[in-house]
Amino acid sequence: MALRDFVGNEHAVRFVRRMTERGTLPHAWLFSGPQRVGKRTLAIEWAKLLNCQSPVQTEVGIDACDRCVSCRHLSPDRPSYAQTQPAVYIVDTLMAAYWEAEEKAKEGETVDPTKLKPKLSLGINAIRVLRESLSHQTFWRYRVVIVDEAERLTEEASAALLKTLEEPPDRTLFVLVSANPWAIHPTIRSRCQPLRFRLVSSSVILSALKAMGLPDEKASLLSRLARGRIGWAIEAAKEQNWRQTRESLFNLLNMMVTMSWFDVFRFAEISTKGVEEGDSEGETSTASQRRQLEELLEGLMLGWRDILANAFGARDLIVNIDWQPLLQRTSLSPEQALKVLLELRQTFRRIRPPLNANPQLALELLALQTLEAISSPKVALQ
Repeated sequence: MALRDFVGNEHAVRFVRRMTERGTLPHAWLFSGPQRVGKRTLAIEWAKLLNCQSPVQTEVGIDACDRCVSCRHLSPDRPSYAQTQPAVYIVDTLMAAYWEAEEKAKEGETVDPTKLKPKLSLGINAIRVLRESLSHQTFWRYRVVIVDEAERLTEEASAALLKTLEEPPDRTLFVLVSANPWAIHPTIRSRCQPLRFRLVSSSVILSALKAMGLPDEKASLLSRLARGRIGWAIEAAKEQNWRQTRESLFNLLNMMVTMSWFDVFRFAEISTKGVEEGDSEGETSTASQRRQLEELLEGLMLGWRDILANAFGARDLIVNIDWQPLLQRTSLSPEQALKVLLELRQTFRRIRPPLNANPQLALELLALQTLEAISSPKVALQ
């Protein structure tokens, strides 16, 4: 894969290609936009181009050869791609867990690297390890530091990273990737060249899925369910666990539209029942749960969006077209559906940084608010 193979957000591809050709590169960037639209992937593909040993000139501009040693080390087919290229550093919550385990191993603790799971936040230790790595000389054209989910940086980590951004090493680019840039320290944001990503159109996703060899019916359903997230669509095309996830979502959505007092605490219990618990030690377990709950809440928000569209009679806007029977027998007003949708959004914000609310309590509160909303008198929206 190279820039020429990137799907969606063509404006971002053109911009980084143009900046590369000019050779005037700001040392810090902020790739922001919805989740799973290709921000991290483009950052890695850009790093590939910057260190390509035999760049090629295409009809649309310069691109990586995809064949040299550097490019091969950044291939997505490699199990730990990007981490095998010595000039490209990925700072994310999984690497934070790895570096923490490495420090424990130095102190004599037994650590099983196969059981590592992403942490909830990016702490000061991750930035310290990064700064130590950057203190060494490099023989590559550029060193590229990709900070994924930069909104998860702690206050201490943000301060340490800010110091590095203010005194950057030579020939080093920092690319911060975030779906919630306003949660990043404002001074860090001010140091970065912004590049905004957008959702990818369903037609573009559909074409990409068909090019992968998916049958028309499956490609059509996934392109709608992706909601502009090309990364989700490609992953779902390769794996089948999304079907089980949707079945769980359907059951929870059905419980919400018929919520009773008896269901209030059952809702929170069932919502977390299938959530992986990780290794029972500290933050890693909590991080694993929260990430899966975030995906669960996003799925429920999409379901309630469909309920709202159905309540308005806008059935052509429904995404979960295979859930029509449930939507048809749901007799809620647009106002009731909107109230639940807003509460879901608020719950999603509560369990994410910087609030990090207790997931169990947040879900119980959501169930109570859902019960109140669907039990309230039906009043037409003005």
